[in-house]
Amino acid sequence: MHQGNLYVAEQHRIARYAAPGFDLTLPFEQMREVVFEDLPDKAHHGWRYIDFGPDGKLYVTVGAPCNICEVNGYEGTIIRMNPDGSEAEVYAHGVRNSVGIDFHPETGDLYFTDNNVDMMGDDNPPGEFNAAPEKGMHFGFPFYAGGDARHQDWKDKQPPQEVTFPEVEFQAHTANLGFKFYTGKMFPAEYQGDAIIAQHGSWNRTEPVGYKLERVTFNDNNQVTGHQTFIDGWLIEGEAWGRPTDVLQLPDGSLLVSDDYNGVIYRVSYGEGESKQTAEANVSDISQQTVTGLRMPESVVAHPDGRLFISEIGEFGKKDDGQISIINTDGSKTVLASGLNDPKGLDLFNNELYVADINQVLKIDMDGKIEVLADSSDFPGKAEFLNDVEIDGSGNVYVSDSGTDTGQNAGIYRISAQGEISEVMNSQSGIKRPNGLLMDGIGSMLVADFGTGDLYRFDLASDKVKDLNSGFGGADGLVRDTRGFLYVSDWNNGKVWQLAGPRATPQIIADDLKAAADIALSADGKHLLVPDMKAGKLLYLPIH
Repeated sequence: MHQGNLYVAEQHRIARYAAPGFDLTLPFEQMREVVFEDLPDKAHHGWRYIDFGPDGKLYVTVGAPCNICEVNGYEGTIIRMNPDGSEAEVYAHGVRNSVGIDFHPETGDLYFTDNNVDMMGDDNPPGEFNAAPEKGMHFGFPFYAGGDARHQDWKDKQPPQEVTFPEVEFQAHTANLGFKFYTGKMFPAEYQGDAIIAQHGSWNRTEPVGYKLERVTFNDNNQVTGHQTFIDGWLIEGEAWGRPTDVLQLPDGSLLVSDDYNGVIYRVSYGEGESKQTAEANVSDISQQTVTGLRMPESVVAHPDGRLFISEIGEFGKKDDGQISIINTDGSKTVLASGLNDPKGLDLFNNELYVADINQVLKIDMDGKIEVLADSSDFPGKAEFLNDVEIDGSGNVYVSDSGTDTGQNAGIYRISAQGEISEVMNSQSGIKRPNGLLMDGIGSMLVADFGTGDLYRFDLASDKVKDLNSGFGGADGLVRDTRGFLYVSDWNNGKVWQLAGPRATPQIIADDLKAAADIALSADGKHLLVPDMKAGKLLYLPIH
């Protein structure tokens, strides 16, 4: 992911996709933008590993299409390019088959794993962990088979320049693949800045080796001090039951490890003990309940960790008595931020909460620090009744303004990732009182009309509005579930509908609420979260 786009490496090309909410019902083939198509189209070592560096460029590993051979063009290199695919260049030479790169969190230097030549014996040549702090370095292949070992067919040939040897050498055939530098706070401090590497394991060794996670340690001067086993156990008495492939760090500091032998992903945490299972049990328990005692709850959004953020208006029209509350996974309630006016629509982006608060938009971090993203004087029109918030994959924040009861000053505003504010829809659009917003592919969104109960699709590029459905009373919230089903809430009549698609016949799934406000999906995707504003409750509706 980079600046709201999903980058995908294929054997022969790099493509990118705008990622509006990762809606898997979207036509991804139509969304594909090929940014680079000059990769060698050869299957041998044809996997590509990609990452963006601190310089904002995309780095791509390109394996040699052989066990050992002369390479041509981009073969046997690491290349880099601009995000749009322009100015592609070779960054590192002499790399046989790297499928793991990351950038040191302190120095920004590129490090990479490399898998070396086969058929040279059980213990030769070594696997590699390399540092490439600058462009143009050569790491030996094919002149060196791995480390300083030479293949008999290449022992008398000289490399074109000075060769840089590995920072760490591993047991031959351990197959070091994806890795990440640890930057989280969950593990003890001594793990900070260390590299956790997935060793996929041998395929052609007399006695199998690898099948574990290895930790490369660094000192306070950011120099490698050694390596040690981090997790093993996937190899028992010479039989492998799992093959670690890649590593990813979650925002909470835990690690994800993929295993392509079992087709599973493991989560590695520190110090949690049984708390994770307990939290999951609590999520299940609370999902069967109704949260009560809320003061005019208007909007809710679920954090991936299971917590819920709820906007509580308090007394409508009264300043400074609104707040954002948290419903924790154990059912307890805490306050994230207070002193708001009439907070309504919420959305999460990059672990920060965005809030529509009558005539201003706020950004609140997970510590409760409030930043005014846009106040009333920043909007090109009069910010009359800011209501819902929706954020696209590029970080653009869209805010609906429901205007007055007659639709005066109604519209939709966009706050770009750079902070520029523009009006993308005004009161002359044909939508009387825009409320619920939901991205619907590239440059398109669904809009619920609070004034008429109609559902529209709004094309951001052409400014065209298309009428899709009707009969939703005081249409308020919009959300999709993981299957692509659409849900619409009706604030005026206390109803919630489920639709197979925007133009499908609505099916009522709840009709006994006092005021169904801005809805959301639970973190596990199994429940629809419905604030009942006038009843002061939050309901969990099971999704079928």
